[in-house]
Amino acid sequence: ESCKLRAVCASIVDDASARMPLSYVHLVQLLVDTLVVLAPFALYPKLGVLTILMSPILAIFYRGFLELSKSLLDPFGNGDSLSENFSISCLLCETNAGSVRWFNAIQEVPFPTHAPPH
Repeated sequence: ESCKLRAVCASIVDDASARMPLSYVHLVQLLVDTLVVLAPFALYPKLGVLTILMSPILAIFYRGFLELSKSLLDPFGNGDSLSENFSISCLLCETNAGSVRWFNAIQEVPFPTHAPPH
């Protein structure tokens, strides 16, 4: 038990020195949730019945950006996060395929690439 307590106490410093404090993440989560809940009431005087259509769209975008920002806190899944992580092998394959594509494209140029002799 004392080893577990010591490990938890040691991890507090790691969390405090993270790139973004956990309290900031919670604050942003609270602000987005508040915005999504209060947006229909704020939009109704201006949009009327269109508020019914616009509120879900607003919620989808704000919640999506929030999840994206959370996944960028640990993009490679090192902390066993449940959010969407980058696949390193896929990222490298796509990068290499793009570099070879442009390298091979020079062979198919429709105009001469060298100056004609004078």
